[in-house]
Amino acid sequence: MFKGIYTPIVTPFDADEQINYDYLKHNLDSWGKTDLDGIVVLGSNGEFVYLNKEEKMQLVKFVKENFNPNKKILVGTACESTKETVEFSKEIAALGVDAVLLLPPHYYKGGMTEEVLYKYFMDVADAVPIPVMLYNMPGNTGINLSSGLVAKLAKHPNIVGVKDTSGNIVQISEIVRDTDEDFAVFAGNTGYLLPSLAVGARGATLALANIIPEECCKLVSLFNEGKLAEAKELQLRMLEINFAVTGRFGISALKYALDLLGYKGGESRRPLVPILEENKKIIRELLIKYGALS
Repeated sequence: MFKGIYTPIVTPFDADEQINYDYLKHNLDSWGKTDLDGIVVLGSNGEFVYLNKEEKMQLVKFVKENFNPNKKILVGTACESTKETVEFSKEIAALGVDAVLLLPPHYYKGGMTEEVLYKYFMDVADAVPIPVMLYNMPGNTGINLSSGLVAKLAKHPNIVGVKDTSGNIVQISEIVRDTDEDFAVFAGNTGYLLPSLAVGARGATLALANIIPEECCKLVSLFNEGKLAEAKELQLRMLEINFAVTGRFGISALKYALDLLGYKGGESRRPLVPILEENKKIIRELLIKYGALS
């Protein structure tokens, strides 16, 4: 069963917009020494939509060869067609990763009824030889995977969990209620990590864990130990820096924060733009305020 804290890792690019594998190796070594349960490759923070298939395959292969073998690797493999998703997922599975993470197809969102989405995920789960985790990200896809749909899909033996970034704690609660205990319900943002754990989530996939992985893991530990007052205090402290690097300023800010904290953020790939100088100051001050930077 999947549980604990995963981080959707950034893809560091160099000035020519090529993947900087030296930077990536440095980050993998660092994350591999933390309490993270695993990482997500080709997630939203990894700028997967800006990578071609060859780059994606090379990136995942490199991660598999260079990351702590005692931790799990999830890979985002969603494509717009069922055929391409199945083919790509099988190729990724052959690299030896632990599971694939699937967004719903969303370009023709008007046609993506629950019946169509149900068949899409079932067809992929039938065909792919490793576990499938659903990925609900309505902010980017414009499609919400309802709790009812997720509960139906959870009956498939190869669909093992869901990452939910809707921020709807009622929906997350309903999914926990209506699925088996071994179905991994993951929060998709640090902003509602503790509330999600409180209603039965098994873990989370957090962008913030790129930069402060131990703190994110600590919150889970505090909750599991019944230290709810301390967990609440930590949850509230995380809110401001989490919003800055996941909502307010985005991936370029997350990469800048990585640079400040001893990781290697690298550049982003256009059309994303570098973080503005005035926003760098805000990020630095927030990290100092939080206590992550002196």
